[in-house]
Amino acid sequence: MKEMTFLEFDAVREERNIRLIDVRETNEWEDVHARGTELWPLSKIRAGELPAADDRQVAIICRSGARSAMAAQILEGSGWDEVTNISDGTLGAIAAGDD
Repeated sequence: MKEMTFLEFDAVREERNIRLIDVRETNEWEDVHARGTELWPLSKIRAGELPAADDRQVAIICRSGARSAMAAQILEGSGWDEVTNISDGTLGAIAAGDD
């Protein structure tokens, strides 16, 4: 599994058109989330409900990087290519000043 920090992701997200999937639960996402995230909770992914794949690279984010690492492994095991874990999660986005 590939990993990058939020700052590394932010530097290339638009240039590479990277899809950002947040795997926290709805209430967590509603409280705070990085701009451009698409919510798809880990609980759904564990239950076998996967987001529709497209041709973009995918970055997975959670609060601090643990749940997103689990989700990235599940997606990779399901045949997804180019999945990257945001290792410092939403905490990294907040520290970077993401809106």
